[in-house]
Amino acid sequence: MTPEEFAERIKAKFEEISIRITENKLPHPRKRVWIEVDRERFKELVRFLKEVNPTAQFSIIIAEDRGDRLTAKYHWEMFWEQGESLSVIVGTSCPKNDPVLPTITDIFPSSLPYEREVQEFLGIKYEGIPDPRRLFLPDDFPEGIYPLRLDETGIKPDMVKNAGHPYRRGSK
Repeated sequence: MTPEEFAERIKAKFEEISIRITENKLPHPRKRVWIEVDRERFKELVRFLKEVNPTAQFSIIIAEDRGDRLTAKYHWEMFWEQGESLSVIVGTSCPKNDPVLPTITDIFPSSLPYEREVQEFLGIKYEGIPDPRRLFLPDDFPEGIYPLRLDETGIKPDMVKNAGHPYRRGSK
């Protein structure tokens, strides 16, 4: 399936989404399909990706604080019997005052550690996540502080004093 055919198939089912194809030139020419979808239809789109290509491989989530919204871009590699593989990036977002996205671990189980990472570093809560425990931050790290947030819930300067315990306030 060509990137254009893939994009047409997605657009036929999800008319309201934004979809574009880009190509990097160097070092190896490669096309990527970029999809933007509202969080309300995000999980439905992910299910459809799995239907279109049951062998799709989930790669990573790149999430960031974009001011009033938190964004998450999910990356897949699609493999076809004929032709080259295809990179597919699906982006969605949620407002900071309602930072919730649906989990996709029931569709792509390999997304679990990435959702846990995004949850603890940016504060996006994943509805239905089977294991919401922290992955990297210690258990005694303050609740409601998200190290990658750029707002008042991010790391405060006074938390970065002791290299052994950067989250501990004050000196002992």
